[in-house]
Amino acid sequence: MDEADLERAFEVGEFVMDYQPIVSIRSGAVTGADATIRWDHPDWGLLPQRVVYAVADRLGASPRIAGHAVGEACRQLARWKQEGAGVSALSMRLSGAQLGAESVFEQLAQSIAELDISSSQLTFEVPEMSTPEESPRLLDRLKRLRQKGYGIVLGDFGAHHTAMSTLMVLPVTGVKFGEAFTERLPGSPTAEAILSSVSRLAHDLGLTLTVSGVENGRQFELLRRYRDIELQGAYLFKPMRAEVWRECVNPRALSQLNLRESPF
Repeated sequence: MDEADLERAFEVGEFVMDYQPIVSIRSGAVTGADATIRWDHPDWGLLPQRVVYAVADRLGASPRIAGHAVGEACRQLARWKQEGAGVSALSMRLSGAQLGAESVFEQLAQSIAELDISSSQLTFEVPEMSTPEESPRLLDRLKRLRQKGYGIVLGDFGAHHTAMSTLMVLPVTGVKFGEAFTERLPGSPTAEAILSSVSRLAHDLGLTLTVSGVENGRQFELLRRYRDIELQGAYLFKPMRAEVWRECVNPRALSQLNLRESPF
């Protein structure tokens, strides 16, 4: 894929947004959605966000792609608010370079100014960095975002040995376990011990804790013991287009999972 592919994608609208509900164990309610950009390529099919970002990085268009995704997500959040769809918050995963780009920051500020949404409704997931102190520009940007009321979640928590030191440096409001961690649940005593410890730590620090990649009932039965966490994964809801949100996300679907009933 080259620059011509990218320009065509923007011109004809090949970039699409998917939204995956995030569910609170304590309330049994959908607390928001994780927004991801995908590329509906005419030859390669529907490409996931990681591929979209990789292509954008290679072509030097990473800030442009991120700005487009941020703008689309903000507009959708405003539409949901106007329709009374009950979606009050969105999270998005962006790279450090994307968050550090001035154009992305400007797009975000413009969207907030023009649309009937607030900064507190948006959370940005940043990948765990091995040496966050070496990126003062990104640290400054994250601090500016927090000062303006945006949420900051440290993604793929525990993927590196520097997780705790990173947590001490970044101005985060939450942490998130990725699919690679969740795949080890249940059955790994180490992973379960880490989950228990981080759950207590997040509670003590006043941080949110999200576990993504929940793909089966065994994982769900283990995770539902932790009343203060949020879950995301295909076992609960698959990523979906905004047009089908109301059809797929409703109280009946939540009650079928018995989220409100403790198993103990």
